[in-house]
Amino acid sequence: MPVNVIGVKDVLKGLEFIDEDMRQRIRTAIDPAMRGVALKAKSFVPGNGGVLSGWAKPASEATSYRPFPRFNSSDVRSGIGYNPGENKIQKNGFQVSNYVYNVSAAGGIYETAGRLNPQGRAVFQMTPSKGASGTYSKRSPRSKAFQEYNSNNPFAGQQFVVALEPVTSQPKIKDVRAGGRKTKGRLIYKAWAQDSPKVYDAILRAINATAIDFNKKTEIKKAA
Repeated sequence: MPVNVIGVKDVLKGLEFIDEDMRQRIRTAIDPAMRGVALKAKSFVPGNGGVLSGWAKPASEATSYRPFPRFNSSDVRSGIGYNPGENKIQKNGFQVSNYVYNVSAAGGIYETAGRLNPQGRAVFQMTPSKGASGTYSKRSPRSKAFQEYNSNNPFAGQQFVVALEPVTSQPKIKDVRAGGRKTKGRLIYKAWAQDSPKVYDAILRAINATAIDFNKKTEIKKAA
């Protein structure tokens, strides 16, 4: 029993249409959503007072080493922005890349401090360890701890992190790979945690709209 299919050329033309139509729809859907993430991230930047008042103070004197970046809320806000990214058409499809960035050093520290150790880095501690001379020596949970903890306040890192608000983790979204420790934060990643479901929903709506339009404009006719 032979099978006669009519309309293949129409379908191939439709495939070209669906690729470009979907690319444009996704671009249009993502742009306002990602701009909203950037604006929300800026709204999470705290003022220079409160727990950050000491961090906002300028360095008291010049040093020979690079000082810890001073926190300035206006600088951190201005360092957060949105970029449409690359928009490529390739042989096997297309690529739409949009991102929100945070370029200030202080903003990056505020965003990520405490990801690895939510209570701050563990400080050195005294552990009984009898040496050859019969005396007890200092031990540390970290290698080269005495070189690393040559600060006047070895608890500074812990006190700094604990004073900040906790980092926000990403929500679990169906069919989307969950983020790890590197997607936790207080500014951009906090905004993304709140708005990412909206962004993914906008992308799905764009894809579905393309499919509906494709079905309306392309017909496969059955042979009589």
